[in-house]
Amino acid sequence: MKSVLSLALLTGVVAGLPSAGGGYTEEYEYVIIGSVSANLARDGHSVFLIEAGEDKGDTLLQRAPAYADTNSEHPDQSWAFFVGHYQNDTQARRDWKFTYRLNNGSLYYGLDPPDDAEPLGIFYPRGASVGGSSQANAMNFILPPDNNWEYIAELTGDDSWRAQNMRDYFIQLERNLYTNGEEPGHGYNGYISSNMNNISYVLNRPGFVDMVSSSIQETEGIKVESREQMTELLQRDLSRIDTNRYEQGVVFRFPLHINALRERSSARDYVIDTLNSRTSDGTERYPLTLSTNSLATRVLFDTTGDRPKAYGVEYLKGEGLYGADRRYNASQTGELKQVTATREVIVAGGAFNTPQILKLSGVGPREELENLDIPVVKDLPAVGNYMQDNYEGPIVVRAATTFSDGSPYVNCTFDYTNPETDPCFNEWHDSHTGAYGEGGAPIAMLYRSSHSENNDTDLFFFGAPGAVFDGHYPGCSQYQAPPETWFWSMVKMQPGNQAGTIRLRSANPRDVPEIQFNFFEQDGDRDLAAMVEGVEHAMRIFDGVQAPYAPFEIVEPSVPGSGVSVEQGIRDLAFGHHVTSTCRMGPKDAEDYCVDSEFRVNGIDGLRVVDASVFPRTPGAFPVAPTFMISYKAYKLLVAEAAAAK
Repeated sequence: MKSVLSLALLTGVVAGLPSAGGGYTEEYEYVIIGSVSANLARDGHSVFLIEAGEDKGDTLLQRAPAYADTNSEHPDQSWAFFVGHYQNDTQARRDWKFTYRLNNGSLYYGLDPPDDAEPLGIFYPRGASVGGSSQANAMNFILPPDNNWEYIAELTGDDSWRAQNMRDYFIQLERNLYTNGEEPGHGYNGYISSNMNNISYVLNRPGFVDMVSSSIQETEGIKVESREQMTELLQRDLSRIDTNRYEQGVVFRFPLHINALRERSSARDYVIDTLNSRTSDGTERYPLTLSTNSLATRVLFDTTGDRPKAYGVEYLKGEGLYGADRRYNASQTGELKQVTATREVIVAGGAFNTPQILKLSGVGPREELENLDIPVVKDLPAVGNYMQDNYEGPIVVRAATTFSDGSPYVNCTFDYTNPETDPCFNEWHDSHTGAYGEGGAPIAMLYRSSHSENNDTDLFFFGAPGAVFDGHYPGCSQYQAPPETWFWSMVKMQPGNQAGTIRLRSANPRDVPEIQFNFFEQDGDRDLAAMVEGVEHAMRIFDGVQAPYAPFEIVEPSVPGSGVSVEQGIRDLAFGHHVTSTCRMGPKDAEDYCVDSEFRVNGIDGLRVVDASVFPRTPGAFPVAPTFMISYKAYKLLVAEAAAAK
């Protein structure tokens, strides 16, 4: 380790931040930005985790699956980003979810804002507590198509990314609770639990049964004749070992990362269990330190050698210091600190914040950094570019009667401030059963449009009665859909657009970057055409449902007779919430890629990125399981390298 003096000479100064004091009193083998899993510490390596938020894993909102939406926009558990979908303002503001800030500081979304309202964009919440977005998502836990892994292997020339090898990591991290305990390809002793919704919550609702029956008939050509037949069909597992499992249209139930107590399961639990583990004499069992309320401001580099080497992280200690935090107060500056790593620094800040941290550290496109007077450590144009997201499109209808018959939610109040008066909470709390232990959309469906780029299905639907998910907007979690509502959310897999960007607004790490997805900029006609076919498929399903639920009134994406085509309706209302690829993986030292196949940032020693930003293409419909898998892969790689270095 270099002397304190030489390190101080290398740190430089970040404008607008308080001075660091006290020298370098903290030193660990690994410093990790983001509260990822704790495997390195369990292998005996000292680890310092930097987490901008707090641990909220014991709160009702994070524990109970039914509160996922409320949790996702709660002020002290998530960050509120506002993003752009289009450069064209006219097109961007055709989305009724487009949000503005009024003169009084309140938020407005809609199509008729006051003339002096400040345009913000589309609300895009991200998890901001220990565990990250896996503590604020809908818990959909499903493997992507095998060809997603094969693509990485071919791109990088690294066969360790082949689908069969990645399956091995999945087996090691999964604790499967919904198969018979002997199903090949699943794990039963890992730290992430996988589960299914209670099938009776489908089978006991007549309207739900009618819609699922029509979906199976239209998608698979199978006429459902009995409850037993539907039960059998809904047991099918899309995460099974089968290289062709995505090739056929199919209706199935969602796997979720929920444990046996019907509570959220995530890497957060593993981190906290590791921190709390003690030996027989009461001492800490593992060398893990978690620093919450700690906003990483930049990675520190030694630039005296042939290649820059990361040796530590600078961070601000304090609550609500980031601009996307709704508790943000510019006058609360926090305490500037530094921590050093004797082995490596790992950035796992998520696809929005990882490129921001890298750029603030001097790693990114030269011109952008120089315009902000940030000293360039490594000119790496891929950082903050090539951003991707699966498009989602809402398909919402209203039935001629309600779907309330047999609903487990009829008596639920969803009042998390006074849960003891809620019979649904009491059932979940006392017996670990009931509606609060369920995911919000238990049914999913694959469909292949004529525009799929290969033999796989390219559209992933999920849906439910008496609810709606048509994107994020302020207060969306509190919206109560009419009980006549049915929604499908249609996810466009294989998105062709890689034109999204993240740009720094300033050199202040507390400022939120400018996030622009540039929807449908690349391969837009193809993706739109595929989604139109998906809407047509959904309409055929609705046509197959009989009275008393039929006829259906179409609400989204376009109302017949409105003069808005289905394609335009999709363009207007499309959204996303699975951002990836802002530090994409590719060939080693290629400047149009950010990291190599071993997560190492190109051109820099001692620095890796391990989060969804590294995917060169968005994996499947939901990236959470693939992100857990790459985290485990990175852990195995790091411990092997550490062992070899002894």
